[in-house]
Amino acid sequence: MTLLDVVIIALIKGITDVLPLGASGHLAVFGRLAADPDSRMAVLVAAEIGITLALMVYFWRDLFAMGRAVVKMAKGRMDPGGRLLLQVLAGSLPALAINWFLAPLVPAATALTAASFMLVLGLALWAADRLGVTVRRVEHLGWLGALVLGLFQVAGLVPGVSRTAITVTAARLMGFERRDAARFSLLLAIPLIGGHAALLLWQLSHTTRLILSSDLALATGIAAACAWVATAIMQAWVDRHSYTPFAAWSAGLGLVVVAASLLR
Repeated sequence: MTLLDVVIIALIKGITDVLPLGASGHLAVFGRLAADPDSRMAVLVAAEIGITLALMVYFWRDLFAMGRAVVKMAKGRMDPGGRLLLQVLAGSLPALAINWFLAPLVPAATALTAASFMLVLGLALWAADRLGVTVRRVEHLGWLGALVLGLFQVAGLVPGVSRTAITVTAARLMGFERRDAARFSLLLAIPLIGGHAALLLWQLSHTTRLILSSDLALATGIAAACAWVATAIMQAWVDRHSYTPFAAWSAGLGLVVVAASLLR
């Protein structure tokens, strides 16, 4: 694997795993990087570790509130941080278990199938964002609603389906504000992306010797920086604007790839 391959994969993962665009679809569409599957998987693991760290840094206040709430819950007291913790657990633990079971069964992505899902999900995100009312915040989310949103993230296993996009689509249809829809989706992403990285690392340990190289450290750093910036930009954007640019990119790219494949 070349250094350019490492940089491109880390850039794509760091940006599209956080934004409602989908990393697996973009990696399938934008070229055949890293012919060696072990090398590619190692870079993906490094990038997902970086993304997880970046989200933890960005949402440190929420994580701190949840950590502090554990002490209060042990004393029989519940506060907003405790409720958020239970919501995140309800949304992430069942989805994480299903992801671990189903991930090895997911077939390899092709550009056409990934683009098709990107097209459909882009249109679904646009429609849900236009039709969804804006009356609820994370504080109004019940445990059942958190579980439902978490289960939607399982669809992210399908190449071309963005975890962020499908969760935001569901949250907008449930009436959540745009910023809170993205916030809760990314809070769920912390254990889910971290858990997926752990799964890939476990699989990789059975096929090759694990060595921390400078390339992998670079992938972690690039993905972390891109994920933090992308999160900050998206949160600032949807605070005042719609998800239309993200939906248009996903649907537009999907349409171009599908059309090009059909015209060959």
